[in-house]
Amino acid sequence: MSTKVVLTAILGSALCLLAAPIAEESLGLAKVGVEADTALSDKPFRYQGQAPGSGNKRIKRTYANQPPMIPHDISSLPVITQTENVCIGCHMPDVAKAMGAIPVPKSHMINLRTKTDLKGQLHQGRWNCTQCHAPQAELDPVVMNKFRGAFAKRMGTPYKSRLAETLYDGVVEDRNGSFDLNSELAPEDR
Repeated sequence: MSTKVVLTAILGSALCLLAAPIAEESLGLAKVGVEADTALSDKPFRYQGQAPGSGNKRIKRTYANQPPMIPHDISSLPVITQTENVCIGCHMPDVAKAMGAIPVPKSHMINLRTKTDLKGQLHQGRWNCTQCHAPQAELDPVVMNKFRGAFAKRMGTPYKSRLAETLYDGVVEDRNGSFDLNSELAPEDR
């Protein structure tokens, strides 16, 4: 190590020790220290929309293949579990039209690892709807969101998705059938 590098490291360390500490209260939007949990309070909110099935309007997607937002209140619905899911009672394709709901897309009825079509059955990796789909709360945020999405023509629209068709774009398949990242790819996949 050169003398110049060592001297620079020592000088940098000394300057850090001499610098004035930054007060916790000036770091975030809350303007209180991180230890001051009791000074913070949750503001009451309500979800956008009415109860499911009440003619709620769809929410535009902000980017291609974004999971659709839930346009109705879910606060009175039971917790979703792997064995109990009230969402699919209205959103499975065989009942969605009659219920006035958006049907679960084909991508949710495919085992994406094996590319197996499950013929109308929900893949068991997709039972937790709110892991990707979220209701919208009516809030008065401290910082406004100024994000604006953009859509490539081939990727969908603010209301549609082509995820099932584009999911594997650019993915090289390992024909050895291995998920071992350290294994060699088959010669035709290199």
